[in-house]
Amino acid sequence: MFHSVLAVVTTAALATVPAGQPAPAPTAAAPDGRATTVTLITGDRITVTGTAVGVARASGGVRISTFKGQTYAYPDAAMPYVTSGLLDDDLFNVTKLIADGYDDAHTGATPVIVQYAGGVAPAGKQPAGVTPVRTLASIGGAALTVDHDATADFFASLTTARKGTSMRRVWLDGKAHADLADSVAKIGAPEVWAGGDTGQGVDVAVLDTGVDTGHPDLAGRIAETASFVPGEEVTDRHGHGTHVASTIAGTGAASDGKERGVAPGAELHIGKVLNDAGEGQDSWIIGGMEWATRTAKAKVVSMSLGGGPSDGSDPLSEAVDRLSAETGALFVIAAGNSGPDAQTVSAPGAADSALTVGASDSRDRLAVFSSRGPRVEDNAPKPDLTAPGVDILAARSQYAPEGEGSYQTMSGTSMATPHVAGAAALLAAAHPDWTGPRLKDALMSTSKATPWSPVEFGGTGRLDAAAAVKGTLFATGTTFHELKFPYSSGQKDTRTITYTNIGDQAVTLDLASTNEAFTLPRKKVTVPAHGTATAEVVAPLDPMPDDTYAIGSVTATNGEQSLRTTVGLNREGQRANLTVNSKGPDGKPLPGVLIIKDIKHDTAPRAYEVGADGALTLRLPVSTWAIWQYADVPGLRGPHSLGMAVLAAPEVVLTADRKLTLDGTKLVPAKVTTPQRTSMAQLRADVFRSYPGKHPFGDDYVVGPRYDSIWATPTGKKVTQGTFTFGTRWSAVQPPLALTVGGKVFDDLLWQSGSPKLPDGVRRSQAVLVKPGGSFAAAKGKVAVVRFADVDTAITQAAAAAKAGATLLVIVNSGPGRLDAWWEVGDPLTPLPVAAVARDEGEQLIARLGRAEVAVEAHPAPHYVYDLSKWFSGAVPASLTWQPKQRDLARVEQDFRSRTAGTGLMARGDLNADLNAYLYGPALTVPAQGRRTDWVSTGSWMEQAGVYPVVQISDGHSYPAGRTSRTSWFAPVARPRLFERGGPARIGEAVAFFGLAPFGDGDPHHQGSLEEELTQSTALYHGGTELARIDGSFFDVVVGAGATPLRLVTETAHAGTVTPYSTKTSTSWSFVAPAVDLSQDVVNEPLDLVQLDYAVATDLSGRASRQAQLGVTASRLDGTALRTAVKVEVSYDDGRTWRAVKSRIDAPRSAKYVSVRATAEDKAKRSSVTQTVIRAFGLR
Repeated sequence: MFHSVLAVVTTAALATVPAGQPAPAPTAAAPDGRATTVTLITGDRITVTGTAVGVARASGGVRISTFKGQTYAYPDAAMPYVTSGLLDDDLFNVTKLIADGYDDAHTGATPVIVQYAGGVAPAGKQPAGVTPVRTLASIGGAALTVDHDATADFFASLTTARKGTSMRRVWLDGKAHADLADSVAKIGAPEVWAGGDTGQGVDVAVLDTGVDTGHPDLAGRIAETASFVPGEEVTDRHGHGTHVASTIAGTGAASDGKERGVAPGAELHIGKVLNDAGEGQDSWIIGGMEWATRTAKAKVVSMSLGGGPSDGSDPLSEAVDRLSAETGALFVIAAGNSGPDAQTVSAPGAADSALTVGASDSRDRLAVFSSRGPRVEDNAPKPDLTAPGVDILAARSQYAPEGEGSYQTMSGTSMATPHVAGAAALLAAAHPDWTGPRLKDALMSTSKATPWSPVEFGGTGRLDAAAAVKGTLFATGTTFHELKFPYSSGQKDTRTITYTNIGDQAVTLDLASTNEAFTLPRKKVTVPAHGTATAEVVAPLDPMPDDTYAIGSVTATNGEQSLRTTVGLNREGQRANLTVNSKGPDGKPLPGVLIIKDIKHDTAPRAYEVGADGALTLRLPVSTWAIWQYADVPGLRGPHSLGMAVLAAPEVVLTADRKLTLDGTKLVPAKVTTPQRTSMAQLRADVFRSYPGKHPFGDDYVVGPRYDSIWATPTGKKVTQGTFTFGTRWSAVQPPLALTVGGKVFDDLLWQSGSPKLPDGVRRSQAVLVKPGGSFAAAKGKVAVVRFADVDTAITQAAAAAKAGATLLVIVNSGPGRLDAWWEVGDPLTPLPVAAVARDEGEQLIARLGRAEVAVEAHPAPHYVYDLSKWFSGAVPASLTWQPKQRDLARVEQDFRSRTAGTGLMARGDLNADLNAYLYGPALTVPAQGRRTDWVSTGSWMEQAGVYPVVQISDGHSYPAGRTSRTSWFAPVARPRLFERGGPARIGEAVAFFGLAPFGDGDPHHQGSLEEELTQSTALYHGGTELARIDGSFFDVVVGAGATPLRLVTETAHAGTVTPYSTKTSTSWSFVAPAVDLSQDVVNEPLDLVQLDYAVATDLSGRASRQAQLGVTASRLDGTALRTAVKVEVSYDDGRTWRAVKSRIDAPRSAKYVSVRATAEDKAKRSSVTQTVIRAFGLR
């Protein structure tokens, strides 16, 4: 039987989890208006708000790639080192960084694992802010932490080191998590005990969450302990590690011997590598592995942990293979709990040498949650065997947060793994001279056949400890060959299985293959006493289609004993060479970054560096490919300006060797002409590609400030397979700075990062050119213009210009593009306003100096903005120029009404409809109190504005063309407000609340938060029973499949330091969670929670007149207005007394604040709300 290959190319070192229970909910980006910021290893910063991604600060362009629910952000500076293999992709996986708690809110440093060429760290000190944590000799590397404010220096040091080849690889030090009568009797352990073998004297290391050393079942069984979790002792406050340890070697003392482990005589060496939350960094685990094998001298190492699917090239798997070869230890590792999907075996269980364990139920069927094989990318057979892992009763740590008593039940491949580790201890006690590979072969080949679990999903069979220990016949456990294209007619693959007989009599075995892909030249083999014999297995390749694999078993029986060997073969499909030749607008070779995606298969996109010769040859599977290259080309403002080119070939059919020319002579600009004069604040190019039945892929390139334009090659005919979309986003603003000299306007100036800005308005001045090394004395009270030499010179020039009393320093770039040179976050501001201009315009500016005075026009917070996006489906058209009229756009009047004067920030995200995700544009300065006019295209937008610590975010909505819409920010009444997108939902048997935004302002399209000062407590009730309570707003609760009436209560409070309003709120939603059909696929079904919106006219201080109109309206989460009457009450004494009102308040003279209590009901949905806001607004 052959299986087609749909291999998933995965990144190495994915988060690792104890195989025991479902993985915990990941740390989520806050959906309530709070942005989650992630500092990348390059020093660049990415923000995530709900489903929207933005670039907070970057040293250049950033490529945002989305595939299979994972979002990666690759800065320009990193791409050469990603394509070369130095930097692991997970360092740029924003989704994973947040899930692992490596965002800026949760940590001030990024942990990394560095592997050195030669296995030895180079001499010399690490950069400041880089702390060595642990030497990882098994992989020739070390664990480091890099302070977020030191990431740029670290990146510079490692890329410099790369030139000297001292570093081979840098991985993210990812998080690992624990993988969560009688199972012991089921595997035959009592039969082994009856013969006197309890694993006595065998050292078994358990790398997990620690152990309850005081548990009666483990008394006298623990030889030593060590913790590799910084700041935590070995005590198991999670419960997973104690459960695992007792399954291996528990004595059953707390149950009168009933609940004994598999090898109660084994000596346990407990290494705590997962913290009290059940997660740990890869470096902790590698440190534990080295200790277990080199210090504790363990014969068997049990690891009930794992992460995402891996091909075995991740650092954890690499450490397993190296330590196994070095020490002879057997690593017994959980397969993971990502079933029932195929190709989900996780690291480090993906290691070749690991004995990888799946979970079976009481009827020897593969548990639904158990990760299945084969291994990703090469289709090697994994897992190796199964063991009981469903409803396993074992010791409970007295420090565990759940359960009671001495024992508890858990399920998972975590529970199956210690059964196999214990059996390995029994086998090692019976055969002290056997090393890991022989133990592995014996346990696999003697396993019990499991007809209901295909070998490709669960391995040779279910563990049979008695057969392994008492048996005298053994076989090779697994054999795998990977064959590469091309093949010859009649070619066959041959491999050998070795049979070992430790008995006193020769034995003849009957051989059979369970898969017709594998044939046996001989049907019998005779194994001599105390000897070995071999049998060949042959796989003819001609019947085997390209890109397929075959996995089966070869059985050997003699009527008394049965042996099984897993055989696997992966036949690489047809390959062809694709030679890409890229040329620029001038016809010369064009270097850049090439992205390729096999659209017919669910393989991840790959990036390659195209060198200076503009040529690259790739050996690729025969398929249909989407290919595009990002490259620097001249921009719109002269030969020394910079444009970013996208040379696209969205449908390349590869059937044989061929050449592909990416022709930059055909590039056209993606240009927009706005009705008013603007400067580009940000540009973005978007590429989307999909194929029916496969995961779509999106690539969004936010170009850096050095670029003035985006260009693309028209692609001609529309694609015929799947979909293709090309888009452009323009964020154009009133020029932040413009110089007018002699009637010519220079408005392409770029404020330098870290520079103070000139105040709003126009002022006239003189300008002087200062030559390199020259004096700034003549620049006093004037604009000083200099040519850029280098960073150090620029810093010196800025200091000299400030000392001389210059009002503004303008730097003319000497290289291509605009200049954004030297300032890093954390550096002091420049001593005077500094801006830069590209070389071509700069030289024109210099040529005009001295002829006339200079009009300096500055707008640090633009008065108008154009946010425009345009998408093209199927092909890149011949023209990408757009000149919209005002009537083609929507006008949005923004009204900022913060109580605090000064400035804030606002960003707008446009919806990528193909990916159903928003991508934010630049964060622009806005007045905290003032107005701005925006012109936007008619797609869907999401907006975010903040005057710290108040942050607001809008729902996704569109504005009608040719009309004026109005939006207000920061005005009362602030209260909890939810949206349908990212809001509360029914998910299977659970209800989930992804973020009950506590502080939405008075605009009905906003929800928000008050950072740091505000506290929030949320509880869920069923009748009078409290089901859950948290301090915050993110949780999920299992309530069953039936229709369930529930009540959700969230309460907020703050001290009134930032704002005197909404100091306390209480919102109580009553609703019915609808019944779900568990036989259907699980979907997120929004819950019907009634929302209240308030309308009251206030001044900038948040105060209303004493006879103000007060409107309260009710709506559903989807925005549907409810025609039900809303009961409204107000209080003028902070809620001590209440009075009903209809539409107008009548406040007494003594009152300073108005509190509001409102109630509404949606009878059709059996849903209601009561919301109380203390000090909702003030009174004049």
